Amino acid sequence: MKKWLRNLYMIFLYRMQLSTKLLLSYAVLIIIPLLSLTLLSYSHVSGTLIRQFRHSMDLSLQQTGTYLDRILCDIINATQQAAYHNTLTDLYRKNAPSNQLLALHQDYRTAYDLLNGIFSSDDFYSAEIFTTGKFVFAKSKGLEGLSFISLDCDQGRMLDESLQSFYGDVLWFPPHTIEDPVLHRETTVITGARYMKETSIYKNIGIITVNIPQELFNTIVGRASTLPGSISLLLDNGGNAIAISDESLFRDYGLSVGLLHECIASGQHMVQAGGDTMLLGYTPVGSSGWTLISLNPYEKILETGTDTRNNMLLIMLLVSILFLLTALFISRLLTMRVRFLAARMREVRFDNYSPIPAPAGTDEVSDLTNSYNYMLDKINAYAKSQYQLGLALKNSELKALQAQINPHFLYNTLDLLHWLALDYEANEISEIISLLSKFYKLSLNKGRDMISLRDALLHVEVYVKLQNFRFEHPIGLKLQIPDNIRGCSILNLILQPIVENAILHGILEKESQTGTVTITGSVSENTLYLAIIDDGIGMTQEQLAALSLPPPDKPASTGYGIWNIMERIRLYYGAKYSLTYQSCPGEGTTAYLTIPCLEMKEDSPQDFS
Repeated sequence: MKKWLRNLYMIFLYRMQLSTKLLLSYAVLIIIPLLSLTLLSYSHVSGTLIRQFRHSMDLSLQQTGTYLDRILCDIINATQQAAYHNTLTDLYRKNAPSNQLLALHQDYRTAYDLLNGIFSSDDFYSAEIFTTGKFVFAKSKGLEGLSFISLDCDQGRMLDESLQSFYGDVLWFPPHTIEDPVLHRETTVITGARYMKETSIYKNIGIITVNIPQELFNTIVGRASTLPGSISLLLDNGGNAIAISDESLFRDYGLSVGLLHECIASGQHMVQAGGDTMLLGYTPVGSSGWTLISLNPYEKILETGTDTRNNMLLIMLLVSILFLLTALFISRLLTMRVRFLAARMREVRFDNYSPIPAPAGTDEVSDLTNSYNYMLDKINAYAKSQYQLGLALKNSELKALQAQINPHFLYNTLDLLHWLALDYEANEISEIISLLSKFYKLSLNKGRDMISLRDALLHVEVYVKLQNFRFEHPIGLKLQIPDNIRGCSILNLILQPIVENAILHGILEKESQTGTVTITGSVSENTLYLAIIDDGIGMTQEQLAALSLPPPDKPASTGYGIWNIMERIRLYYGAKYSLTYQSCPGEGTTAYLTIPCLEMKEDSPQDFS
């Protein structure tokens, strides 16, 4: 990342035109802050919208919850009147003989009229009285109105068991369907039940149930839905859905009551539903233990903010275009004289040394123009004096050219062979010739003593490839050199001869004639440490000692290449630096090269392709 930023900086600093730099600078200083301001404004608007909508949602939930609580209180009050009405309880206690039909009918009419007066609200669908008396069915169960039923039935016993463990006013049951046997229609209702008491001794004498249409709750709950696509629902204290504003939409979102309970328990206000994000709000409904919930699509809430953002971006785009056009005009106007000066400077390459007739000025461009004119005057003044020196230089160049004839002739011949091999589709021969050309270019190094470590390693790689072509790829090469030290300088023809010695006298002397040369490197205290490791046959202590002997004292079987490298290191770098060896027979050899860590400085880039 650091290197990438550095390269980008260098491109901006040295390669771009001045007008482009000015334009980019204007863009960075104006457009980016403007875009940031737009995005921050959108973020602030979105946050404000969310807060305002949440407040509006909470108010809507509270109002709807208050309305529901009032309806529930009315229902509870009505059931309480019926449960503790003295006249009704007196009728329920009667145990008139079943043959006294006239008295029984009169009691039924009295109870029916009283209860109809209590349950006269449109919020009620029907009521059922389960008593221990001998009342007959006034109407079939499920029909709108009032029904008298004996407590000694399945439903009565079930209600009695449920109410025995309940200590509140009215016990509510989840939505269920009841059928009108006459009209053959089904109605989904919410049923509430409570005991009827004999006021004098507070004894249970029956059960009264009221059925409230679920549609009533659905309509009320729907008032809490304030946006298209939003859902409201009412949960009882048992976790059952009493009412849902839009059941099909609830299913489409893939929501469940259990998920909503988990979100409420953990205090979450965001729910993921079918890939959409929903804003969750909830409030308790009075003392009933019920919970009113509202779910609103997050994207719908932000639509107003999105429109505002789009408008702001459009305005910013138009302003940016106008600004860029203006900035382009100004930048080109400011750089006009600089471009003219640069064009005149380029004409110097075509021997145009005439001064620039520039108007007087005190800015930087005028200073550059005056300096350029002064430079041209100096060039013209020295032109004549350089003529004679040029003649002598030509003679020197001729001699240097003659000294380069042989290397150039070799390179040209190898290049010719390379292309001839390609023409005959001898790709392997072409590659060998190309490697050989590169090998001699690296060896000669344009007559220079120093070479970069990077090029020295390339020299080794080329040599190993040529040897592998010769011996059918028995040699492996591993370079473990960090990139940050490959730019260090090293004497030419030091590293390759060491590798050559390791291959010829180490690896190829093995019975298998295969092996690997590994080169590692590191820098410490301005010293470059290189290790050349091979897994060849190794050397005895006598052979190691013979490597450092001068030519007159060397055994006949020992070459002069390593001693020559040691002498070059000593003469060029000093006695502090050296080439040493460590080896054991059968375990390979390691050559340690220690030289100063100096950066390679080249007058011109090398081309070893």
